[in-house]
Amino acid sequence: MRVLVADDDPVYRTMLQELLTQWHFEVILASDGQEALEVMDGEDSPQLVLLDWEMPEIDGFEVARSIRGGDAGHRAYVLMITGNKQDSDIMKVLVSGADDYLIKPFDPIDLKIHIRSAMRILHLQEELDELRETITEGAPSKVVWDALLKTNLPPFPTPR
Repeated sequence: MRVLVADDDPVYRTMLQELLTQWHFEVILASDGQEALEVMDGEDSPQLVLLDWEMPEIDGFEVARSIRGGDAGHRAYVLMITGNKQDSDIMKVLVSGADDYLIKPFDPIDLKIHIRSAMRILHLQEELDELRETITEGAPSKVVWDALLKTNLPPFPTPR
């Protein structure tokens, strides 16, 4: 699985890259929000995005909003990484469109737990998309349904 790591701090970027590589992920790095958006706008964009909240130019909030407002066919799980611990800040993270958050500094096992949850949700979303496609492939069009409803149902009784 491809993972985008967007963080302006080279220490965190390197640490995340090393952990994710050990866990057999393909890691793409971005040092700011603009680079992150360019990666997400490209072909075969990552399904998992680890975003630092505070970055120069375009912050993690704007990147998350842009991902959520982008191509509806592309689904990405956004994990916001922040040093802010206040409840109001955490609400901002979730309102921005992030799926989850992790507070810096974090233990690598906590990161692994969050990523495992993200992978499960992404997998379930893929299964749901496949089922939806299977169901709609054989479904009659609206015109056919309307014709069937008009011709095969008895008239609705009128109240007396």
